[in-house]
Amino acid sequence: MINEDLSEPELALWEAFPSARPVDLPGTPVRAAVIARMLLGAQERLPGQTPGLHLSGARIAGRLDLSHAEVQHPVILTKCEFEEAPVLTGARTGLVDLAGSRLPGLQAADAVIGGSLRLEGCVMNGPIHLAGAQVAGTMNLSDAQIHADPAVHAEGLNVERDLLCANAVIDGEIRLAGARVGGMMTLDGTRVGRAGGFSLTAEGIVVEGGLVCGHGFRSCGELSVQDARVRRRCAFGGARLSNPGGIAMNAERLTVEGGLLINDGFTAEGEVLLRGAHVAGPLSLAHASLANAGGRALNAPLMEIGSGLRATPGFEAAGEVFLDSTQVSGSVNLDGGKLSNPGATALSLRRLGATGRLSCSKGFSADGEIVLIGTKVEGSMEFHGASLSNPGGRVLALWEVNVGGGIDCCEGFTAQGTLSIRNCRIAATLCFAETTIDGDLHLRGVEAGSLKIGPQTALLRAVDLRHSRVGVLDDVPGQWPAHLMMNGFTYDSLEAPLPVQERLGWLAKESYQPQPYEQLASVYRRHGHDEAARDVLLAKQRRRRTGQRLGVRLWGYVQDWTVGYGYRPFRAALWLAAVVLIGTVVFAFHQPPAFKPGEAPPFNAFLYSLDLLLPIISFGQETAFGPRGPQQWLAAAMITSGWILATTILAGLTRALSRQ
Repeated sequence: MINEDLSEPELALWEAFPSARPVDLPGTPVRAAVIARMLLGAQERLPGQTPGLHLSGARIAGRLDLSHAEVQHPVILTKCEFEEAPVLTGARTGLVDLAGSRLPGLQAADAVIGGSLRLEGCVMNGPIHLAGAQVAGTMNLSDAQIHADPAVHAEGLNVERDLLCANAVIDGEIRLAGARVGGMMTLDGTRVGRAGGFSLTAEGIVVEGGLVCGHGFRSCGELSVQDARVRRRCAFGGARLSNPGGIAMNAERLTVEGGLLINDGFTAEGEVLLRGAHVAGPLSLAHASLANAGGRALNAPLMEIGSGLRATPGFEAAGEVFLDSTQVSGSVNLDGGKLSNPGATALSLRRLGATGRLSCSKGFSADGEIVLIGTKVEGSMEFHGASLSNPGGRVLALWEVNVGGGIDCCEGFTAQGTLSIRNCRIAATLCFAETTIDGDLHLRGVEAGSLKIGPQTALLRAVDLRHSRVGVLDDVPGQWPAHLMMNGFTYDSLEAPLPVQERLGWLAKESYQPQPYEQLASVYRRHGHDEAARDVLLAKQRRRRTGQRLGVRLWGYVQDWTVGYGYRPFRAALWLAAVVLIGTVVFAFHQPPAFKPGEAPPFNAFLYSLDLLLPIISFGQETAFGPRGPQQWLAAAMITSGWILATTILAGLTRALSRQ
C-alpha cells in the first residue's frame, strides 16, 4: 500500500506500528484492510523494535479478516467500534486484546491464540464463535455484554490458564461442551441465559482449577455441567438459578475433586440434578433454598460424597429431596432444615450409606414423608427437637435400617402422622422421651439395645411392638396408649420393673395373648422377683379364662378360688384347714356310729375329718364309722371337696412347675 492512500489517522497508526506505539483515535474511522495489511507484514521490521498494533477508540470500517492467517504481532484494539465482526477463524496469533470494544460479534473458531484473549467490557450484538479454539493465556469476558442466543459458541475450547467471566451480562447461552480450562473458571456476578432455554451448557468440560459461579451469579434457563470434571472445588455460593418447571442445574455425573458448595444464599427455582455425581470433598447446602413444588427440588441419587453432606443451617426445599443410594464418607447433617412436599415424600434416603451420623434435629421440620429403606448409618440417627407432619399418612418410614448408634426421637420431637420403624437393627437406644406422636407408632421386628419411653412422652394412638426385641425396656407403663400390640415383643430387663400392678395394667392394654405375660414373668424370675412373676402368670390365667367356654370358665373359677391356678398354694391350705375344722367340730359333738362296735378303733373327730377329705391317705377312721342323717351329707361334701382340692392343687402345681 502506498502511504499517499492512507488517511492522516491511518498514517499515524502506520508509523506507530513498527515500534508498537499506542495510538488513540477516539471516534476516528480506520479501515480494517489497513490494519490487516500491517498485521500480515506489509511493513518492514525496524532493527531493535518489536512491531505491534496498539489502537484505541477508533471506528473500524469494514471487516477485519485474518482467517487462517499467521499473525506474529500483538493485536490490541481497545475501546474500538467495529462495523463488522472480526474474523480470526483458523488464525494463529499472539495476544488478542479487544477490551472495551463494541462488536457485532467475533469469529474465531479453531483459532490458535498464543497469548491471552481479552474481551472484558466488550459490548456485542452478535455471538462469539470460539469452537475448537486454543488460548495459551487467559480468556477474559468480565464485564462484557453479549446479546445473542446462543451468545458464545465455544465447544472444544482449550484455555491454558483462567477463563474469567465475572460481572458480565450474557443474554443467551454459553456453550462450552467438551472445553478445557487449565486454571480457574469464574462467573461471579454474571447474568446468563434466557427463560425457557439454556444458560450454560458445559457437558464434559474439564476445569483444572476451581469452578466458581457465585456472589451474584444469575442463571435463567438450564445450567448444565453434566459429566464435567473439576479438579478443585466447585462453588455456587450465593448463585440464583431459575428454570421453573424444568431443570435449574444439571450436574449429572459431575466429578469434583474438592468440595461442592451450593450454599450461602444459593437459590434454585427448578430441579437441581446431581445424579451420579462424585464429590471428593464435602457437599455443602447450608443456607440454600431449592424450589420445585410437586417435583424433586434436589435429585441426587447414586452420589458419592467423600467428606460429609452438610445442609445446615438454613437449608430449605419445596419439593422432594431425593438421595437414594448415595454413599457418604462422614455424616449427613440437615439440622434446622425446612422441607416441604405436602402429601408426598419430602426426604428420600433409600439405601443411603453414611460412615458418620444422620442428623435431622435442632428445629428440623418436614411437611411430607421421610423415607429410609435399606439405609445403613454407622453412627446415630438424631431427630431430637424435629417436627414432622404428614396428616393421614406416614411421617417417617424406617424399614430394614442398620444403625451403629441409637435413634433419638427425643427432646421435643413431634410427629403428626404414622411413624413406622420395621425390621431395623439399632445398636444403642431407640428413644422417645419427651416425644409427642399424633399417629400410630409401628415398631415391628425391631432389634435395639434399649427402648426408652419417658414420663412426658405422649403416644396418642396405637403402638405396635410385635416381634421386636430390646435389651432394656426403660419406660413408664402409664404412658403407653390404650391400644397396644406386643405379641412377640421381648426384652431382657426392665429399668423400672415394679410395682407389678402397673405392669399388669400395661399388659391389659392389648387383647389377650399369652406371650406378653410369659415374657414379663420370665424377666421377673430372671431378676429374682418370683412373687411378681407368679402375680403375672395368675393374671394371665384370669384373662385367658374370659375367652373360654362356660364349662371351662367355671372350672377356671374353681381353680382360681381354691389355689389361684397353682400360683397361690396357701389358699389350698386355708380351704383344707377350714373344712377339717368344720368336720372336727361337727363330728366331735355328734360322733357317727361304728360299723362294727366291738372291732372299731377309738373315734377321733380330727382324723375322721382328714380321712374323708384326703382321697388317698387313710387313718382307718372312715372305714370304721358311718355317719347318719345330716352328717352323711357333710361327709359327702367333704369327700367331694377333697377330690376337688386335690385335683386343682395337682393341676396348679403342674402348671407352675412347667413354667419353671
